[in-house]
Amino acid sequence: SLMRDWPIKVIPNPLPLDVYKPSPKSYARYLFNLNLEKDLILFGALKGSRDPRKGWDLLEPVLKKLSDINQNIEAIVIGENPPLNPPKLGMKISYLGELKDDQSLSLIYSAVDVVVVPSRMENLPQSATESQSCGTPVVAFNCSGFKDVIAHKETGYLAEPFESESLMEGILWVLRNKENIKRMSLNARNRALKLWSPSKIANEYKNIYEITKENYNKKNN
Repeated sequence: SLMRDWPIKVIPNPLPLDVYKPSPKSYARYLFNLNLEKDLILFGALKGSRDPRKGWDLLEPVLKKLSDINQNIEAIVIGENPPLNPPKLGMKISYLGELKDDQSLSLIYSAVDVVVVPSRMENLPQSATESQSCGTPVVAFNCSGFKDVIAHKETGYLAEPFESESLMEGILWVLRNKENIKRMSLNARNRALKLWSPSKIANEYKNIYEITKENYNKKNN
C-alpha cells in the first residue's frame, strides 16, 4: 500500500569492463590446461552443486544426455573442488576450484563456449553479466533477474523455467552453429558496454537523484 504509486527503476551492478573483456580462446584454454578442440560448458557457483537454488540437479541430467548426443562436449565447474565421488556424466568434468580474482574469472569465461546458469532463484546474477561481458553466451531459465540480463537468442538463450529438456535445447542451440556463437559473442559484449559500464550506472543513479530532487522541490514550493 505504501509504495504502490512509487516509480520503479532497475539499476544493475556495474562491471569493470576493462577486466571482464574477451580474451583469445586458445590462450585462455592454454592457461587452464583445457582441451583446445572440445565444446566446453561452464557451471559456476560457490558450492553450487550443494545449493538447490543454483540448479545443479537440473543441469546434471542434461549433461548426461548431452554426452550421448555430442561426444565432443566437456564440462567445467568453478566455485568448488572435486567431490569425493564425482558425478558420472559420460563426459569429462573438470573442477577448477574457487577463482578468487577478476582476471582469472574473465579468462575462464573467455575459455569456454557457453556458460549455463540453471538457478531457480537469482537477483541479478553476476556470473551471467560477467560471462557476457567476456563475449560468452549464457543459457539460463526465463525467470528472476535473467530476464533483465539475457537477450533471448541474441546474447544467449532463455529456457522454460526449470525444464531440463528446454535447458538442453538452449545449450544445443548455442553450440550447433559456430557462426551463431560468434554473432552472440559480439552482441553480448556490445550489450555489456551499453548496460553495465560504471559510467552508465553512475549516470542512472544521478538521473534518479535529479528526478527525486526535482519532485521534492515541486512538492515543497
